[in-house]
Amino acid sequence: MKKIFLLPFLFVFAFYQNINAQSPYKLSWGKESIILGTGLITAVAGSAIDNRVVPLTQTDLNQLNRNEVNSFDRSATNNYSASVAKTSDYLLYSCIVSPVLFTAGKKTRSNILTIGVMYVETTLFSYFLPSLGKGGVQRIRPFAYNAEAPLDEKLTSEAKRSFFSAHATISFASAVFLSTVYSNYYPGSKWKPYVWGGSLLAAGSIGVMRYVAGAHFPTDILIGAAVGSAIGYLIPRLHKVSNKSDLSILPFVYDNKTGISVVMSF
Repeated sequence: MKKIFLLPFLFVFAFYQNINAQSPYKLSWGKESIILGTGLITAVAGSAIDNRVVPLTQTDLNQLNRNEVNSFDRSATNNYSASVAKTSDYLLYSCIVSPVLFTAGKKTRSNILTIGVMYVETTLFSYFLPSLGKGGVQRIRPFAYNAEAPLDEKLTSEAKRSFFSAHATISFASAVFLSTVYSNYYPGSKWKPYVWGGSLLAAGSIGVMRYVAGAHFPTDILIGAAVGSAIGYLIPRLHKVSNKSDLSILPFVYDNKTGISVVMSF
C-alpha cells in the first residue's frame, strides 16, 4: 500500500521535471538577483542623471544652427509632426504588450512565469539605459531647429533628450525578445519568418516615425535599435538551458521496489 500511495507523487514529480525540461529557458535565484539588481541600479542611476536636464532658454534657441549638425543627421532638423509622434507612442504600446501573445501557446503558457521574469528584465534595461544617454549627453532634439515647431515645446527639458531614442530601444528590445523566445520554443514553426519580419517591421516603423516627427536624429534611432536588439537577445540567451547534457528523471516500479531513476547522457 505504501508503494501504491507513493506512485502519484512520483509521477507528479516526474511530470514537473518533464515540463521544465521542455522549456528552453530556466530561472535561478543567483542569476535573477544579479540581473534584476543591475537593472535596478541602472534605473536609479538613469533617473538621477536624466532628472538633471534643464530646459532650453530663448538664448539657447537663438544660437542653434542646423548647419552645425553633421550631414548624416541634418535632414531631421526639417521635420516636425505632433500627430506622427503620438502615433509612434500608440505603436510603441502595442510592441510592449506583444509578448502577451505567448499566453496563447501551450508550451509558452506553461512557462509564463519564466517568460514574464525575462521580459521584466528586458523592459527594465530597455527603458532606463536610454535615460543614461539622455541625461549624460543632453543632445538637442531636431525639432528645436525647426521654426514650425511650437516654442513652448522647445523651451522644455524634453527638447534636450534626443540621444538616444528610448522608443527605438524599447520597441526593438520587445521585437527581438518576442522573436527570439518564439523561435526557441517553436524551432520548427513555419511562422518564424513572419514573427521576426512583423515584429521588426513594427519596431522599424516606430524609428521612422520618430525621425519624421522631428523627435530624433537618425543616429539616435540607429543606436537605440542596436541597444534594444542586444537587450532583447541577451536576456533570453542568459537564461537558455544548456544542451551539453540531457537529464531524465522518471519513476519506476520493478521487483516489488518503487523509486526514481535519474539518467544523464553527455
